[in-house]
Amino acid sequence: MSCLSINNLTLKIAERTLCQSLSFEIQTGQSWGILGKNGVGKTTLLHTLAGIASPSTVVNPQANIELNNIPISQLKNQKLAQQLGILLQDFQDIFPSTVLDTALIGCHPHLKAWQWPNHDDINLVKKLLAQMELANYEQRNITSLSGGERRRLGLVTLLAQQTEFLLLDPVNHLDIAHQHQLLNYLTNAPFKQQHAIAMVMHDINLAKQYCDHILLIYEDGETRTGKAEEILTAENLTEVYGYPITELVTNEQSVFMAK
Repeated sequence: MSCLSINNLTLKIAERTLCQSLSFEIQTGQSWGILGKNGVGKTTLLHTLAGIASPSTVVNPQANIELNNIPISQLKNQKLAQQLGILLQDFQDIFPSTVLDTALIGCHPHLKAWQWPNHDDINLVKKLLAQMELANYEQRNITSLSGGERRRLGLVTLLAQQTEFLLLDPVNHLDIAHQHQLLNYLTNAPFKQQHAIAMVMHDINLAKQYCDHILLIYEDGETRTGKAEEILTAENLTEVYGYPITELVTNEQSVFMAK
């Protein structure tokens, strides 16, 4: 079983501690939800796990992030990109491009220098575009896409990368139907068995429905990790968000609500 392990990680921006001595493991077959108030460092943590955070962010020399027992700092960029992919919170498309060409960028970690995507790569990307309801958008300019459409294209590009580990902020800009479509895709059994997923979540109930493990990040840099059913309690959520949260239990399910 593959594993992304985080050991004794402390992150700071300026004088603010985002997380303190954080240790946990993301294993194949798991879907982790990362929860916390705006600005606590959820996105910075994702960037750090992907190896793209500012060097000044990680402040303890003893910290270690390993991918299958190899420190990510020792992996060449292409090798790392073949195993781990990240879907960023927002996109800045500087140059015009078609939807198809943008999605094919995901194939690049598996190509040699000056090699172009082949027939199989194109077929894979077209299949993924169809699954994300973008099949008729292949020749559209990405600058013409809505925020939700660009988010779905970002996921297609990530999936075309064919990595085992996925780090993402998946539902930003998406309507409720596409939120569930995307999360169902990521957490369906056949896909999940072959991948390890860590997602920044902004909706507690979506995290409860689609994540089996949870990382809570508190404003003071403290963290709490574990199985979703153990971590997602009204008491823990009230504490992490600084706002009263209650759990409404029915015969079939339970949901969390702000008081």
